[in-house]
Amino acid sequence: MPAAMMAPRDALRDLKKGWDDAGRKDPFWAVLSRPEKSGNRWGSDEFFKTGIEEIEGVMTHIGGLGIKVGRSRALDFGCGPGRLTQALTSHFDQVDGVDISPSMIELARTLNRYPDRCHYHANTETDLGIFGDSTFDFVYSWITLQHVGSAFTKGYLREFCRVLRPGGLVIFQLPGRKIGLRSRVGKFIPVVLMRQYRRIRFRDHPAAAMHGMPREEVVRFMEGLATEVLAVDSNEAAGSGWESFRYSCRRVG
Repeated sequence: MPAAMMAPRDALRDLKKGWDDAGRKDPFWAVLSRPEKSGNRWGSDEFFKTGIEEIEGVMTHIGGLGIKVGRSRALDFGCGPGRLTQALTSHFDQVDGVDISPSMIELARTLNRYPDRCHYHANTETDLGIFGDSTFDFVYSWITLQHVGSAFTKGYLREFCRVLRPGGLVIFQLPGRKIGLRSRVGKFIPVVLMRQYRRIRFRDHPAAAMHGMPREEVVRFMEGLATEVLAVDSNEAAGSGWESFRYSCRRVG
């Protein structure tokens, strides 16, 4: 059954199962799916080094926005084994990682080098009710929303803004439209056949299902949540065949 036709609870349950299985079989590769690293060939130090490099780039980007961001508490949404969560501890006093997969959270806690400042939470809800309003100075989500499905994306974006403190910053990545051959092929191949093809090609990888939202729709939605869209930058995080954007938004209300 297409995700769009499933009840939200059923879709979320299937999403949890896919990522939980991945967290038990090949967790690092499930997050960073480089072909040469499948089969548990990621080394732990090497894997976490990519997180440090990514967050350093994010902090440089924030510096270029010309705003001041508090450094008290940050949230990593879709944290997996904690690749980015641990890296954020170099820049924030306290960091929380959230993921839908219990196995990923279990691994993140096992690998946690900063247990006094870095905390992990399994969350299988459609909201972030485990956190109160205005809790975080910074919310970050990378290559996660593109897999949760359109039924949940706006809800999570709304929650990002709720848990942000006034003046806080949220940065997230989200695909836009399909482009090139993929956009043309999708018009003629039935959804069920495309799903079977992707299942075979990606070996049931939970990230095989991709979901986007047009850039202009994202900007309108975020502006309607009392946030100021500071920057929208294109990137290749969604892979070939998709537009992909990084959104940097500051809560003003």
